[in-house]
Amino acid sequence: MHHQPKSIENSLKIVWPIVYAGAAIGFLLSWGVLSGDQQGRVNLFYLLLVYLFIPVVSVLASSISLVFGKGVNLARLVTMIPMWTFKTQTLIRKVHQFNLDKYWFLMQSQIAAIAFSLASLVTFFVLLLATDINFVWRSTILEAADIFPLLETVAWPWSFWPSAQPDLALLEMTQDSRMDPSIVSSNTGFTAYAGWWQFILATQLVYSLTLRIVLLTGSRWWLKRTMNSDFEQRLQSQLTIHQPIENELLETSPIVHQLPTTIAINNWACVQPEILGLLSQLNLSPDNQLFSGPLATPEQQNTAEQWRGEQLVIVKAWEPPLGELEDFLQNGQGYLLPLDWDDSGLTKPAGNHFHEWQRLINKLPRWQLYLPENLA
Repeated sequence: MHHQPKSIENSLKIVWPIVYAGAAIGFLLSWGVLSGDQQGRVNLFYLLLVYLFIPVVSVLASSISLVFGKGVNLARLVTMIPMWTFKTQTLIRKVHQFNLDKYWFLMQSQIAAIAFSLASLVTFFVLLLATDINFVWRSTILEAADIFPLLETVAWPWSFWPSAQPDLALLEMTQDSRMDPSIVSSNTGFTAYAGWWQFILATQLVYSLTLRIVLLTGSRWWLKRTMNSDFEQRLQSQLTIHQPIENELLETSPIVHQLPTTIAINNWACVQPEILGLLSQLNLSPDNQLFSGPLATPEQQNTAEQWRGEQLVIVKAWEPPLGELEDFLQNGQGYLLPLDWDDSGLTKPAGNHFHEWQRLINKLPRWQLYLPENLA
């Protein structure tokens, strides 16, 4: 059995700040609409807006943008806020590097939406227990008979729950209750107006919670399937290229001493500018200057990951090849230069260091190990 890199397996983990953002939004919206006015009157239409319209429209928008674009959703919007730890930024860059960002953001959004729903449900029950709520609705042009078919359609998924079904008589009774002073002095009236709570609860459970759980299951399965498919393709490609050959050939990866006349230079190892200046000895004419690696900013890393031309990735020869670098190289092509130097200038890398880089490049079919002739 082949195992994926741990950095990719981490893509399935929950990013808790996104979850907290979803829960906070759910609490604030629910508290705002359920608090009602001074008499505890809550507009039924506002509740349908928060618990029905917003969840359904957001699901449709996320699904459509997933098919035709990058996938716009809550998680992607939240991660645009500059508040993330280096660890989270690294994870986001990795899922982007492996072209998994659309599915990853969709999965994280569903988890945040579930947190939204749970926060809304908690707020709903707390206010039901602690306050005296009666649900009303108002419209300038609509009558109860106009709205009732829509509510019946909304309630179809829980048709087995009679007490949570909309009732035309209750709908007529709760229209513009502020105009009926008898309700204020009637305990029976208050009980009737509170009768909408089961319909509202069912709406939350179905459209805010259950719908998101289904989408979370589907998006997580699709993300994992895409990861496995991509990993198997990469593995098969490497196995095809590295068919059993003579041991002496296997031990030696391709080494080139010439580069294209123009090529992007990627300073992965954060080599000092004065050392990079020594590259003029190699007669290089850089087409672009890229910067990536642990010390790169998210913008610099994204630019490097999206670069589709050949590049010369510069690393420090004495540093061991790390998984993060290998993950980055999987999606690109070009040459890798293990650089070493001393007070006199560039020097030949130590043999044991160079062999480590040979073993790494031997696993990457679109990369070659570059070493200038005067350093070979």
